[in-house]
Amino acid sequence: MSYLRGTELAVDKKAIRKDYFQYLFPTIVGQVAHSLYCLVNVFFVGYAQGSHGLAVVNVALPIFTIYTTISILVGVGAATTISISRGEGKYDTSDRIFSLAFWLVVAIGLLFTIFGTIFIKQVAYGLGATPKIVDDVAKYILPINLGAVFYMLSSMLLVIVRSDGNPKLVMIACTVGNICNIILDFTFIIWLRWGVFGAGLATILGPTIALVILSLHFVMKYNNVHFTKHLISPRLLIRIFKNGMGSGVLEITSGFVIFFFNNVLIRVGGESAVAIFSIISNIAYVLKGIFNGMAQAAQPMVSESYGAKKYGNMREVNRYAILTAIGFTLALYAVICIFPHNIIGIFVKEKQIIDMGAPAIVLYFLSMPFTALNTILMYYFQSIEHVRSTIIISIMRGVGLVSISLFVLPTVFGINGVWISLFVAEFITSIVFFPIMRRMNRRYLARMVVPQNQNRVEQIKA
Repeated sequence: MSYLRGTELAVDKKAIRKDYFQYLFPTIVGQVAHSLYCLVNVFFVGYAQGSHGLAVVNVALPIFTIYTTISILVGVGAATTISISRGEGKYDTSDRIFSLAFWLVVAIGLLFTIFGTIFIKQVAYGLGATPKIVDDVAKYILPINLGAVFYMLSSMLLVIVRSDGNPKLVMIACTVGNICNIILDFTFIIWLRWGVFGAGLATILGPTIALVILSLHFVMKYNNVHFTKHLISPRLLIRIFKNGMGSGVLEITSGFVIFFFNNVLIRVGGESAVAIFSIISNIAYVLKGIFNGMAQAAQPMVSESYGAKKYGNMREVNRYAILTAIGFTLALYAVICIFPHNIIGIFVKEKQIIDMGAPAIVLYFLSMPFTALNTILMYYFQSIEHVRSTIIISIMRGVGLVSISLFVLPTVFGINGVWISLFVAEFITSIVFFPIMRRMNRRYLARMVVPQNQNRVEQIKA
């Protein structure tokens, strides 16, 4: 990467900007395409089966959170550790980290397949299914459980292949996988009328196709990391988990957020409110992919700069990521405020749902700029192995502040209090951790400047 050339104090802003945006576009496209798997289901299931089908998909959505949590935890943890090791010049260590991460995900995925299939009814109830919809939830998650290994490997390799210098292949894999998912959703749900089972089957086949395409990174020798037999290392395993913990916690807490919202909404607003949240949460899932893409585009650059002790580069990459995220979210929120009825109307045709959903989507996505900022901050701390800050951010915004807001605000503002709960949580997290990030950057830059000043003093004395 061109921005790593030169002295420790040199910061080539033009090269950093060029490299970041070269990663940014394919990373965002890949993340959005990957996130659209579930949103496409919502569209087709909502069209074919109405609010009942939407409720089934929304209850089952946390199953993706569980599988993605493990694969993202391992993938981001491995990618971060690989990038830092590469910045330090430790290429053999990078190969061991990659091999360890790959086979770990395979083993965990097989366990999910076995136990998730055997105890599928219990899993459906555990996700929050009621007796009225439990059979349909089980039908939906059956093919997803059977293909857990492929789904998890695909999610993990998206991060590692991108970090290994091939974001365009990730973009192609996700886009092709999602196009296949759309075609299969139409075929299984609309044409063959397989209902929610068809939706689940299409959703697992999409990532499987993406996995096949991602494997070309290794088959065609584009890879800088390689499989090795010497992979067993408790120290590296702990480091992978520590460096990926923030992403893992953030991913799993998003499932808890859906669970909390569903429970409060069913009490405050009934089944219609849950159907509205099904639409909102799936849009939010796509937006989360965009924010993750902005952060993950910076991750390899930040981590390699950190490993090479080029702290000025590290700060500059993060600055571009923050400015990009804030600018994008403000523009998008303006669109949401102007066209709320039209956006809800894409997914359902029931006038009652559209009228209830329009103000809800405006209030809910008030949180968007702060969600984007917190995602960038979380990945930044994670990329430089500040595990404590990463985990605290993830827990604060994902469980702690959201649950408190959902407990307090609906009693004061009714259902509107539910919709603004995420905004309150994200806003508080931002005002706590943005100053921490700035102070940390000043300390790192001081480490670069002080030794140089000391050297000058020693030369004068000599």
